[in-house]
Amino acid sequence: MLKNMIGALVVMLGISFSPVINAQEVPATESHYQFDQHSDFTIFWHDLQLAVSTQDKEAVAKMMNFPFSDYEHSPMIFQNEAEFLSQYDELFDVEMVKLIKTNQYRQGDADQSQVLDAVSPEGYIIEHENSDNGYNLVIEPVDGVYKLVRIAFYS
Repeated sequence: MLKNMIGALVVMLGISFSPVINAQEVPATESHYQFDQHSDFTIFWHDLQLAVSTQDKEAVAKMMNFPFSDYEHSPMIFQNEAEFLSQYDELFDVEMVKLIKTNQYRQGDADQSQVLDAVSPEGYIIEHENSDNGYNLVIEPVDGVYKLVRIAFYS
């Protein structure tokens, strides 16, 4: 009797795990993101949080505008996606990942529209409380969709 129960259990476990073993892995970039809806900041932000938390560098690259600069009037840091991917961990360090995971962003301020390199009122900035702790990233609409566009000099 015990032998039959163990046999049945083994068969059941084998059946329940077989789809997992045989399932093809679908890249997160293709299945979990809504790139075509990034005209909505909330959807963009959710996708960015997902990509950063899973270290999906290719998905993050799709959410960036190239060339990417240190601030609006500085030399470019990343001319293209390949340069960004090779230095991903420098831009998305532990502190930046923590800011993104904990929703540390704010919308641009119309009162700063005359300030060089300020975030546009339509844009957002991922911001440290203390700039000595790191840099701030600017998100702004580019051709109607939100993109990471630069590191902010002023925020």
